[in-house]
Amino acid sequence: MEPRTVWQDQDGFQAGGGAAIRAAAFSVGGEERGGVTLSLQVPAGSWQQGPEGAAAATVLLTPNEARGFAAWLNAAAEAADAVGPPLSP
Repeated sequence: MEPRTVWQDQDGFQAGGGAAIRAAAFSVGGEERGGVTLSLQVPAGSWQQGPEGAAAATVLLTPNEARGFAAWLNAAAEAADAVGPPLSP
């Protein structure tokens, strides 16, 4: 079953790329668990291939962008907490 979105917002970065932050309910053993997803899109040249297929990305944010995304992460965390116990990795 697909996760159920309970909160979401997205925006671009002034330096290029963008992010989407989502709080979701995941079904685990018949119970809902809360989690937060952070999806980033970065401009070419802003990421590096790591070992075993991993990637590392660097995003340049203005101070106001950082505050906005921090507020969104807090809102998503609150919404995920309201779903139920946290999703364990």
